[in-house]
Amino acid sequence: MKTSTLALNIRKIVVLRNIFIGFSFILSIAIVLLVCLLLKKSERVIILPTVGPSLWIENNQASDSYLEKMGAYVSDLLLTRTEADVDRKNKLILELVHPELYHSIKKQLLLDKQNIFKHNQTLLFRLERSYVDPHTKKYIVEGELLVFIGKLGENPSCVQRDNKRFIFGFECQGGKLLLKSLKKENITL
Repeated sequence: MKTSTLALNIRKIVVLRNIFIGFSFILSIAIVLLVCLLLKKSERVIILPTVGPSLWIENNQASDSYLEKMGAYVSDLLLTRTEADVDRKNKLILELVHPELYHSIKKQLLLDKQNIFKHNQTLLFRLERSYVDPHTKKYIVEGELLVFIGKLGENPSCVQRDNKRFIFGFECQGGKLLLKSLKKENITL
């Protein structure tokens, strides 16, 4: 009787072992499948502002509305400047610049700052048109760039008035849109 009970218990243990091996095999396949799906996964970050369209970044692409908002912000920082806000705007611009351009943009911003302080200049950009080029994914602003020079005790006078086009190229890096290129052209409006 003891041998038959022992044999019966061994059969039960073997059946339980086979069930456990089956579940382990199924779970192993599920883990491999999840790893494969995780490697192929693309993540889209969506920003829902309180006003206006939603903005998104996915892999190395950004929505046109995000490019437009970021381009408008950067163009305001770069093109409208006074002695009072040049240091703050330079710092904000350098936070938004791609590492490849950092040193050249920093050098140019320092030269602009010196000119602003040396000549008591104020830069004002009157926007005529702005848009995102759908093919190149660059933000383009066109308008009139005015340079005012103020003298102590006098109203500032406009010494330079040019129609310009600025083309801002951006690149997504680490979920952040960074200024990758900046091109300035003279135009006739």
